[in-house]
Amino acid sequence: MELLITISIGLLAGTLIGTVGIGGVLLAPLLNFFLDVDVHQAMASSSLSFLFTAVVGIVSYARRGSISWEMVKWLSLGVLPAAILGAWVNSQMQTSTLFFILAVLILFSGLNTLTRRSLPHKKPSLGNLSLVLIGLGVGFGSALTGTGGPVILVPLLVLLNFSPLIAIGVSQAIQLPVALFATFGFALYGDIDWQLGITLGIIQAAGVLMGAHFAHRLPLIRLRQVVAMALIGVGLLMIRQNLS
Repeated sequence: MELLITISIGLLAGTLIGTVGIGGVLLAPLLNFFLDVDVHQAMASSSLSFLFTAVVGIVSYARRGSISWEMVKWLSLGVLPAAILGAWVNSQMQTSTLFFILAVLILFSGLNTLTRRSLPHKKPSLGNLSLVLIGLGVGFGSALTGTGGPVILVPLLVLLNFSPLIAIGVSQAIQLPVALFATFGFALYGDIDWQLGITLGIIQAAGVLMGAHFAHRLPLIRLRQVVAMALIGVGLLMIRQNLS
């Protein structure tokens, strides 16, 4: 039964990661609720599993030309040190307050995306310093909450009026440095269940392949609606988890 639950959780999260970039946020609460995994260990093991989803997501989106590598480069400069710091802070504190703030931001972003009438006509541009600062926030927040990069980065880029497909593509690539350095930090300061993390990573990778297929076949406006509903659902789930 535990294996079946693990497979179900992994496929759900992986498919969402591949389709809308957001899904990793579900792992820790689902592992805690259904498999009674300690929250800190669930976050640490989830970060390890994102190494697998990152590689598959990068390959799937890169071969379709859906990743802005220039953005990824500057975002990664901020992600690297911040992810290790976030993993250390995670081991020292309760994350309920941050989870609640993050949930409200995600919910707001989803509502804003859903109610926005127009799609961007051209790709917005951000300065290199702005991308590094965003990377710092994404790296720290992702490692602190064990959610992977996309759950923070996708809402930010959508709010900044980037196309949903660009936001999702960049988030697939940014998963790798976030997961790599967060896992390193958790290996030093946290408690990783290596078997669980690797198992989830392999299962999620299959889901990412399916999700990437869906994302590139949806009309842009439909994809934006799917992203918005995913953000709203994740925000509500995190608020409920925080209040329970």
